[in-house]
Amino acid sequence: MQRSTNRLKLLREKLEIKKLDAVLVSSTINRHYLTGWAADSESGYLLITQKKAFLITDSRYTEEALEKVPHFQMREIGRDENFWEKLFTEVEGSRIGFEGEDLSVAQFKNFKKHSSAKKLVSTTNLIEKLRAKKDSNEIRLLQKAAFISDQAFKHILKNIKVGQTEKEIAVELEKFMKDLGAEKNAWDPFIVASGPNSSKVHYSAGERKLKKGDQILLDWGGVYQGYCSDISRVVFLGSPSKKQAEVYNLVLEAQKKGIEQVKVGNANKNVDLAARTFLNENSKFAFGHSVGHGVGLAVHELPMVNFRTKEKLEEGNVITVEPGIYEPLWGGVRIEDMVLVTKEGPVVLTKAPKEIKQVIV
Repeated sequence: MQRSTNRLKLLREKLEIKKLDAVLVSSTINRHYLTGWAADSESGYLLITQKKAFLITDSRYTEEALEKVPHFQMREIGRDENFWEKLFTEVEGSRIGFEGEDLSVAQFKNFKKHSSAKKLVSTTNLIEKLRAKKDSNEIRLLQKAAFISDQAFKHILKNIKVGQTEKEIAVELEKFMKDLGAEKNAWDPFIVASGPNSSKVHYSAGERKLKKGDQILLDWGGVYQGYCSDISRVVFLGSPSKKQAEVYNLVLEAQKKGIEQVKVGNANKNVDLAARTFLNENSKFAFGHSVGHGVGLAVHELPMVNFRTKEKLEEGNVITVEPGIYEPLWGGVRIEDMVLVTKEGPVVLTKAPKEIKQVIV
């Protein structure tokens, strides 16, 4: 409850800066962040004013919400056609923000219809910017999620073999993580890309059977108490060829250069440019995607980590650093870790082995 209270305080400070009298929260993840209640996408809304915090839901969730979110005022949506008009009268002032990137057009039209005395103002990343800085409890949960992913990789290294299909590996990753306490996958489907499939940046997992000499690109993650992990590794079935080893070590070196730039106050784009510039100087097939992104309650969230962003890294950010080389019809390599930004420098949360001699089976 204390964490929720602190987050509401920070949000209210932002409302004051934005000259908003209230904000209507529709995002499932943002509701979780502000209340601590990991309810599903149909469970309703929050309405936050400078003095009040309402949780709006229906009878399917009322009992659970009263138990899990006692510090919010409960408002149950029933058959009262004037529900929203009555609720909006409890907002002092006229400007109500809404989450412009989450609320559907139909939902917006409905709220506009029932809020004639108020002005609805679209907001962007109002709560997401708060989520970008993790507190000590969030960091603990992210460390646990990362640990589960690390253990899953160690398990796969011991069990991966010629003849298995990509899908079989993906299923085994999922099963092992859930056995260790993961609630679900951070996304579906996981990437298990063998041989030439590994050049396809967001390939999933198919029926191709692993062959001796393959490089297998794995990209997976789990969710622990709402918080995600995200990690990529490459495994070699047998001793890598000269080219495979050269490409792998280039990517590993690029990642190290990117991680070295993870410092409080450093521009986010410097993380991207350090890895990107190095690979562009050494390969025709350097990655075209961002070098990373924030990770937390969502597997992709703020802060952005690319060469265009103007943001600077802050203490408590957790980002990925994931450069790659992808050569069509040959294959690809991507190495990804989650990194915590601290005053003392970068702290890598994912610790699965990645030196080339450690990923040969």
